[in-house]
Amino acid sequence: MNRVDQVVGCLAILASAPLAVVAWQLGPGNPKLPGPGFWPLILAFTLAGLGGILFFRPDLAMRPVVTGVPRWSRFALALVTLFAYVLILSPLGYLGATLILLLIQLRWVENQAWRKCLPMAVLAAVVSFFIFRVLFKVPLPVGIMPLPQGW
Repeated sequence: MNRVDQVVGCLAILASAPLAVVAWQLGPGNPKLPGPGFWPLILAFTLAGLGGILFFRPDLAMRPVVTGVPRWSRFALALVTLFAYVLILSPLGYLGATLILLLIQLRWVENQAWRKCLPMAVLAAVVSFFIFRVLFKVPLPVGIMPLPQGW
């Protein structure tokens, strides 16, 4: 068993204890009328359960070893594009910034072909915009893109 997995699993179990105590103090309520501590208590139990699985899982010697090229450059590109997304979101608007973000993520981080990533990015940006702006009435930044009246 990997020592790092055991340490992380133990830390997860230990971290879940104070979370459960605070959630209980907030008042979990009951399933029919949940209180403010209901979801934090569920999260604490989930964290403890996942930590237990990580701590007590069977030996990893039977699992295949993952080989390949490290993807640190792609990880760095993903982080940089997320920070850039935050910076360009307001001036460019939700649709434009999300489209650019998804194109970069799909093309250069996930190495998808243009014929796949372009329609996927456009569809995801438009559908998410419609869901949040039109259905949920979330005020997303418009930016330079003109929108129909009432959107």
